[in-house]
Amino acid sequence: MNRRVFAGLEQALARPCASLDLPGHGRAAYEPGALDPDTLAAELAARHPGAHAWLGWSLGGLVALTLAARHPESVSRLILVGATPCFVRARDWPHGTEPAVFQTFAKQLAIDHEATLRRFLTLQAGAGARSEVRALMADLEGGGAPRPEALAEGLAVLQESDRRPLLPAVHAPVLLLHGMDDTIVSIEAARAAAALMPNARFCAVGRGHAPFLNALPESAALIRDFLHE
Repeated sequence: MNRRVFAGLEQALARPCASLDLPGHGRAAYEPGALDPDTLAAELAARHPGAHAWLGWSLGGLVALTLAARHPESVSRLILVGATPCFVRARDWPHGTEPAVFQTFAKQLAIDHEATLRRFLTLQAGAGARSEVRALMADLEGGGAPRPEALAEGLAVLQESDRRPLLPAVHAPVLLLHGMDDTIVSIEAARAAAALMPNARFCAVGRGHAPFLNALPESAALIRDFLHE
């Protein structure tokens, strides 16, 4: 998706915010390797000097988590939404997704990424939210279409990244927000990640993988309270 997916949250927070497009998404340029979390975290730290509160959703959560661990001087507070340090199931990480799910998703994106995105949004918004999904899709289209090669690389990053070793190095206060029936990232993954960070708390809110869409007032209130502490 692109930065406009956060438009409602920015308005609800009623504070200065700047949403960023990931490389190859929205209006952001792309070159191979641009979505590597370490590379992207270093670029963000250089581009935005000083300590800021960062919010990362899903793939963006991997980047934000890496930023907090590798460049602690750049992070005052960290908010992770629908995020996990490791997306793929492993023997010592039962909270991940089976690799076959990513393979199926990659095939669907290659065939028709717009239809796949629409199904994804409908799934996360919940039943009876078709009008909301249509409005969001129209808004996202105005923010620029993703490049297919960036989508493919993003899926590869999700499959290959394991940020669990970085969790003890994240000393900034962390808020993990997670939808109660997220089918993309297990809610137990967020609980486990919170337990492995020195100063983190977990909070279940809304539904699905994008609680800031279907539970906007509640999500915004939790984030505001966290930022004001």
